[in-house]
This record gives sequence, structure tokens and C-alpha cells, in this order.
Amino acid sequence: MTRAWFTKASLAALAAAIAPPTLAQEVRGPESPNITAEPRQPEAALATQTATPTPAGLSDIVVTARRVAENLQSVPVAVTVQTAEALQAQSAVRVPDIARLTPGILIGSATSSGTAITINIRGQVQTDILATLDPSVGTYVDGFYWSRAYGLNADLLDIQNAQVLRGPQGTLFGRNTTGGAMLIQTNDPHYRGFSGLVSGTYGRYNEVIGTAVLNLPLVGDKIALRAAVNYTTRDGFFRNEASGKKLGERDGVTARGKLRIDPADNLTLLFSAEYFRTESLSRPYGLLYVAPTSPANIEGALTANPANAALLGAGLPGQIQLLGIGAGYLNDYIGRTRGTNTVSLNEDPVSFAETQTYTGTATLETFFGAVKFIGGYRKIKADSNVDLDGSPARIIRTFGQQDLQSYSGELQATGQMFDDVVDFAAGIFAFHENGRDESTSIALANLSRISGGGILSQTFYIGDVSNRSMGAYAQGTFHVNDRFSIVAGGRYSVEDKNLVSFNQTRDADTGALLSCLITGAEPGTCRAERKAGFDGISYTFGLNYQITPDILAYVKTSKGFRSGGQNLRASGAANAVFVPFGPEIAREHEIGFKSELFDRRVRFNLAAFYNEVSGIQRSTLVSAPINGIPSPTTIVGNAGKARFYGGEAELTVAPVTGLTLAGNASLTRPKYLDYADLTGDRRSESFPGIPEWTFSLAADYETQIGSAGVRAHLDYAWVDDIALYALRTAPTGDPLADTISRDIMTALTRPAGGEMNARLAVTFNDEAVEVAVFGRNILNRRVLGTGLLFDAPLNVAVAQRNDPATYGLSATVKFGAR
Repeated sequence: MTRAWFTKASLAALAAAIAPPTLAQEVRGPESPNITAEPRQPEAALATQTATPTPAGLSDIVVTARRVAENLQSVPVAVTVQTAEALQAQSAVRVPDIARLTPGILIGSATSSGTAITINIRGQVQTDILATLDPSVGTYVDGFYWSRAYGLNADLLDIQNAQVLRGPQGTLFGRNTTGGAMLIQTNDPHYRGFSGLVSGTYGRYNEVIGTAVLNLPLVGDKIALRAAVNYTTRDGFFRNEASGKKLGERDGVTARGKLRIDPADNLTLLFSAEYFRTESLSRPYGLLYVAPTSPANIEGALTANPANAALLGAGLPGQIQLLGIGAGYLNDYIGRTRGTNTVSLNEDPVSFAETQTYTGTATLETFFGAVKFIGGYRKIKADSNVDLDGSPARIIRTFGQQDLQSYSGELQATGQMFDDVVDFAAGIFAFHENGRDESTSIALANLSRISGGGILSQTFYIGDVSNRSMGAYAQGTFHVNDRFSIVAGGRYSVEDKNLVSFNQTRDADTGALLSCLITGAEPGTCRAERKAGFDGISYTFGLNYQITPDILAYVKTSKGFRSGGQNLRASGAANAVFVPFGPEIAREHEIGFKSELFDRRVRFNLAAFYNEVSGIQRSTLVSAPINGIPSPTTIVGNAGKARFYGGEAELTVAPVTGLTLAGNASLTRPKYLDYADLTGDRRSESFPGIPEWTFSLAADYETQIGSAGVRAHLDYAWVDDIALYALRTAPTGDPLADTISRDIMTALTRPAGGEMNARLAVTFNDEAVEVAVFGRNILNRRVLGTGLLFDAPLNVAVAQRNDPATYGLSATVKFGAR
């Protein structure tokens, strides 16, 4: 199969899809009754909870992890579902909150923008958010693929559920998902009648959240509209001494409209438009450590007293004196501000993002199952201004700007064949993305101006990207008998990446071009172009055995493929730095167990995995000399081979009516098997953002007191110590270098600990009115979150702190049919 043939065939099939598919017509388990999803109410097929089968038993949970609606306990996949009700009980506000009580996943803020996030599942994560890099975890909202993380820190608005799939999704969600996938399903319009809700929240730091939802049937059971809007604002709790402003604020709006049309009994059309915008003074970085030999100390000495510049002409003795003066100045600052909400920055950090997302889904019920087409367009505009060093010295300042757009189409077919002996899902996927990703930085501003004879050098990394992807997949489950089934599937992916670079340095005052960063680039414009193509085969194979109607055991193996790409921030000889990095391949083996016991009062699920990743992609922030001054640049390469093993356990117990107790735990142990580059053997390097152990405990209680209902929730989530950045742990034999490494490791390691959250709600008038009080991080545990290290010769470590304890009051009024 040639790439050209594959591209033409995929586009032709997509063009022919005049009325494609749905999630499935039935929910099926190897030895459980079929649960038919009503075609006139697709929300029934997608609902995450059905009626409770026994007064004290646990409700069914329905997932779409295999592109069809199935009972969670019948699906041989490591997947966790957070329903809208469960997230509300946890006081979850934004998308990152999904991870709090979900094992095996961590969601953090992106290093370069407060408007984006990074997602880590089973140790697989892409820590940078450049348009030339693809995430390890795929994000799908209403089935539509979101390729970029900008806007994913938005508030949760009118969602039905969030599903987290762990491990390489080799077949059905196979594009760039070596770690897993996060599926977010929002509520669809329905025909049950005019309805909606209005909700308001007021909390600490003047947090104000307003939400309104309206469901409106327009034409009988043929056309319905649903609209939702959310507005959030909150004051900052950090203070910039230099400007007097508060930082870490939130200010955003999300709006979504969905139109449902049922022109025939077996055809449903669903259109969605979503808008998100945020602009705020974002969370600042704080300076944690500066090595005694770092030139950042010279910058600190020049900040402390501009007259110290005279020492630069005194040769080595003068430089040594400057290092000492600057180290004293910066260490005094660190000692005064570390562990506080106070910083002193040259510029207030600003983050802005605006996204527009438009999707259309056509679902056709057929004699064999369903055919679905999901198409959409997403546009992103973002910019950020970040004082990366978190200090009054002008060590590193960066500004980023993104203007990207993507569109994709996916044609699916799901159903049963051979008298329901075989369940199948097959489809083709096409994706295109283009736009510009630009960032600029100034390093050691005062030192740079003096060394440059009065000229301040500013570095620009500018890339026009064009990414294309095609994929075709098929997966089937063969039911050998009522207990035993075999799952097999494969996917072929083609990725084409094109980058036009304009990397350069300019005079920060006049904008005049000083030099091109890539040797051999076009003079005057610094234009350099690089194209690369990648393809790969992913697969899934598994054996499932239904031991009893309530106990399922499975074993599976899967392969995931994450595309290679281009180094957008290339600097130096083109044949050395302006070269593509290769694909990342994950091969994972998993064994799992799912059970419901004691008349469905206990649900216990367990999964263990072993994963080897070859060509693992790693982003390293280094200090490259540009015009003689160390300047930060990110180099992406393939870090040899690594292995990960561990597992997740989830337990839910309903001991008595109204009380639910839940707990989960996860283990992830990573190790480099092969990792070396020009700097030597790096196998001892730590894995950033991967705790070995995590666990959480939660309790929910519901009761009725007279005409009022009471709901109480309490949870505690604990995370092991985490290296916030990739740190080398092996000694070098150089006492000074080893001391610096130990100090950096201490500064950029977050200690183990947990956070507690609580919520108490009272409902009236048959749950039409709810009033609740809540607390987040009520133990006020303050720790470091996102961390950065600017490597030698700078050796500067910085990080951001998490939110303090917050609390507040919320009220919700629901009206109409429910």
C-alpha cells in the first residue's frame, strides 16, 4: 500500500460518507443481558449510569471505550469513568480536576502557557506543547479529536461524563496515543421537554462562577436545541512586588450550542459550536536555585547595582567578584520569597487563549449496527508573556504566540455479524493542521547588552507548520462461546510533517536582523524548510473470559504509534539540529480483572501492565550559546528505550443504602534501558512528572431529612514524590558538578503528600433546588507544581506553586423536564 494510494482512498471514502454512524445499538457483555440504546435518545446509549438494580447496589456504568456503548464491567479495557454527578460532588471545576480521583493519570499546567495542560498516563507524557510535537494522550470531545492542549484548562461545562483510557490505544483511538486517551462527552439535546438550570458560585479570592443551560425541543421529536454558557473569574493570590498586581487570577468564558435533527427514525444529525476565551495574569514562576558558577549571578549583580558593570572589564577576578555579588543578591531573594505567595518580576505574566470548535456528527442506524461520521474544525489563538526566571533579575523572559487551525473527519462502522458471534468496529480517519507557532526570548538582558556593544539580542523561533495524518482501523471481538471471546484489531497510520522555519536573532530595540540561527538558511529571511513522513502499524490482541456473570478476566497486548516530527527551536548547523526526530513506539502487555460481588455491593477492578517504549521522545530545555550568550532552547530527540510497569486498582463499596465508599491506587515504575546522546550515558536520568505511587479515598453519603435531601462528599488524594524535571542522578566525579546536581534535585523534587476536598449539599423541591458549601485543598497543602531547569551553563531552577485552600457556596436551580 503506497502512501499516495492510501491518502486518495481515505479521502474518497470520507467524501462518500453522506450519512454515517452512532455509538452502537446495544451494550453487550459476554454473559450479561443486552442493553438496547434507544436510537431516538442517543443520550441513553451514552449515559454513564442506569437505574440502580438493587436498593443498596451499585449502578451500572456505561462506557464508549471501544466505540460502542458497553457496561464498564464487561469491557476488557483499563478505563475509569467520572460522571457529571461525581465530578460535581468532588467540587471539580476544570478539566484538570478529572485526574484527582482517577488512577494512573496526572494533569498539569504547561510550562510555557497558563492556558494549556499536559496529560500523563502510565508514565507517558509530552511535556512541551509546540505545534510540531504530538501529545502522548489523545483528547476527544464528543468524539472529535483535539490535537492541541490550548483551551483544555477550561471549566467543565454541561458534561455528561469523562472517561480515561489507560495504555496504548492501538486501534480505535490510535492517533498518537501511546499513553492513553481522555474522552469527554457533553450533554446532547433531548426531546423530553423544555428544561435547564442556572447555577452560581461564590468562593474565596472573590471566585465567581455562573452557569446557565437550556434544552429546547423545537419541532416535536425532530429538532431540539441545547445551549450552555459558563463565566468564571477569580482574583489572584500571588503578589508581584514590582508592579503591585495580584497574579494567578482566572477569567474565562465558555459557550456551547448543540442542534439535534432527526430527519428519519434511523438517522440523527448533531451539530455543535463551542467558544472559549481566557485572558488573565497567570500563575508566576518562582526562583528556586541558581548554581554558584551560573552567569545568571552576573545578571543578578548588574540588577543589584548597574555600577557593577565596571567589574566586567577587570578580567577573571572581576567576573569572580560579580558571581559572588550576584549569588548573594539572588540567594537573599530566594530565601525571602520561596514558599510564599510573593514574587518580584520584571513583567507580569499574561496568558491569553481563544478557541473555536465546530463539529458535525451524522448517525445512521442500520441492519448490522450503526454508521457514523464525525467531522469538525478547531481554531486556536494563544499568546503568553512569561518571566521564566521568577526573579527581579532579567535572566530569561519569553513570549509565545500561536495561530493554528485543524480539521478532521472520521467514518466509523460498528455492529454485529454472523448472528452476533462477531462484534466489530472499523473506520478511517483524516486530519490536517496548519498555522504558525512563534516564540521569542531574551536571556541575560543586561549582560547581553554590555557584551554586544550596546545591542540587546532577541531570539525568535518562528515556524509555519503543516501536519497531515491518515489512518484506517478495524477491530473485532469473536465470541467463541458465552464465556470466552477473542479481540483482535489493527490500524495503519500515515503522518506527513512539514515545517518552514524562520529562526533568527534581532536587535530588541530596532528589530533589525542580526543573524539566522540555522546555518544554511535563506539569507535575509532565515527561511529553512524541512519535510518528513512517518507511517506505522498499531494493533490490539486480547483474550477475555467471563468467569461468572459478575467476574471478567482478560489479557491483552497492544502496540501504539506516536508520530515523529520537527525541531521547531532548531539552532546551529542544519544537518545537526534541523533534523526530524523519529516515531515513538509503545508495546504494552496488560492483564486485568473486573468484578462485582455481594449482590453488587462491591465493585473491584484491577489491571497490571508492562510497557516497553522505543524511540521515546524527550524534550530537553538547554542553554545554547547565541551571540555568545546562553539562551534557552528546546531540543527534541529520541531517548533510546524505556520500560514501564505497574498497575491500577479500583474499589467501590455500597455497605448500606445511601453510603458509597471508594478508593483507588496506582503504581508506575519507569526505567531507561537505553538512553545516550552527545553528553554521554543518560540512563540514570529521572522521569519528570511520574510518581511511583498514588492513591485516593472518597466517601459519599445521601439521605433524606423531611422534604430535603442531603449529600455529603469527602475525598483525599495522595501522590508520591515527583521529579518536576528530568534530572541526572548519577555522580560525575566532579565535586562541584555533583553538588550542583544534588541541589537542583532537591529544589525540583516535590515531596509526597495529599490534598483533601469536601462538599455538603442540601436539595429541595424534588432536587430542583440545591445549595452547597465546598472546600478544595482544605488542608492547605502548598507544594510545587510545574518546574523548569535551564541546563548548564545557566543551571537555574524555577517552579510554580499550587492553589491554597479555597472554599465557597454554590446554588443551583433546575427547571422543566428532567
